[in-house]
Amino acid sequence: MLQLSLFDPNPASARPLSQGNADVIYSDASAILARPTGRLGDLDFVINPYQGCTFACTYCYAAFFVPEEEQRERWGQWVRVKTNAIAKLRNSRQHLHGKTVLMSSATDPYQPIEARLELTRSLLPILAQRGAHLAVLSRSPLVTRDIDLFRTFDRINITLSITTDSDDIRKRFEPQCASIDRRFEAITQLSNAGFRTSINVAPLLPLYDAQAFARRIIATGVSRVHIGTFHETTGPFASGTRQPALAIAREMGWSEERRELVAAELRGYLNQATHHRFAA
Repeated sequence: MLQLSLFDPNPASARPLSQGNADVIYSDASAILARPTGRLGDLDFVINPYQGCTFACTYCYAAFFVPEEEQRERWGQWVRVKTNAIAKLRNSRQHLHGKTVLMSSATDPYQPIEARLELTRSLLPILAQRGAHLAVLSRSPLVTRDIDLFRTFDRINITLSITTDSDDIRKRFEPQCASIDRRFEAITQLSNAGFRTSINVAPLLPLYDAQAFARRIIATGVSRVHIGTFHETTGPFASGTRQPALAIAREMGWSEERRELVAAELRGYLNQATHHRFAA
């Protein structure tokens, strides 16, 4: 468990200032529980223990929510730790019993710094004690570390993002993320542990073999698959796929038309294999 002293001003040695080539910043947050909007509107609350993410995915929409232009430009090269997250959640007066809380919507709760700080892990017992229903969204195999705490929730769904069947493709779009094999191993482990699990194929990246990818997804034991393609912004304040990913996609011939065709093909293989509507 995370020691609260980690976020006291005294033990500077307990606060790593870098994670790989990325800067680690520490500051308090005004709040830790937020009401979701838009596509997440059917959830009750979201928690983002961190701001920013060192996975450095070229397409990540969350960069659009950062107010500072310099930090938007350096997306993937910094992460901010919300030092008062534990106290904020513990002292929150929000009624959480039976409410669905998503962790997380604009960061990855299991990005590399989490292995050292265990901030996400420290929030889980508080949520469980207050009777929250938990939805976890990550792309990191580190999520399996917290299986013991996941068992304390009455209702939980764990979603892992797996966006392609090729590590060569993954390295172009998701340079700091875990391999495809490790992610498949992680979601299979979670399914075998008895949790309700899902795979998020969003954004869908180029595939070498959509049928084999579908078979591999089904073999994990997940109960739901979400497939989404790139989303280009429609205005200056809209979030969407970032330009670095769009540039790589153009270079690879991964056009909107091609994306939609492959998405339909993948949905077809998934639904055919399971004999019901499996992929959304």
